[in-house]
Amino acid sequence: MIDLRKAAERALKYFDDAHGLEDTEVAIKEALREALAQPEREWKELDVNDAMNLIAEHITDPSPKLRYEIYGLIAEADMLLQEKNT
Repeated sequence: MIDLRKAAERALKYFDDAHGLEDTEVAIKEALREALAQPEREWKELDVNDAMNLIAEHITDPSPKLRYEIYGLIAEADMLLQEKNT
């Protein structure tokens, strides 16, 4: 099974190799280029439940203060990743 990105790459290669393109084909080619320029996935940020589950899975019996500090660290790391990926 071929994914959408591979199909778009193949179609674009076909149009690049073709000669005497009509207006419709040019429009399709431009749309394919635009689609391929988009990032492959939309960035998803962590939510409160994700962070709390990470804390619960990896730290046994943390104090409420430590839990809050770890949550803050996870939220800060998530924001840093968002900045680096946009």
